[in-house]
Amino acid sequence: MLNNRGEIACAAAANLFWLTDGVLRTPALACGVLEGIMRGQAIAAARALGMPVQEVAAPRAALDGAQAIFLTNSLIGLRRVESLDGIALGDAPQVSALAQALSAVS
Repeated sequence: MLNNRGEIACAAAANLFWLTDGVLRTPALACGVLEGIMRGQAIAAARALGMPVQEVAAPRAALDGAQAIFLTNSLIGLRRVESLDGIALGDAPQVSALAQALSAVS
């Protein structure tokens, strides 16, 4: 979902993250996202794994070319997005490590 400024905000019931050039990005709170429990845990776990994390205001085009995209919420934990606009997304090792770290927390 996009906010009224055309920036990436979230999924219908989940926070959104994407990995580009080794940097994990997620919409900034100013974009209108919910500061969810799993969002915070994912950011903390990524930083603990040494991954750079940026909370950004970004247009939809920022997802194009992402190495990986995933969603988080308290019910699903971390769920990879398999494809975007019909283009298959990869399974980045950083996301696998993050998923493993988050499953140890819950």
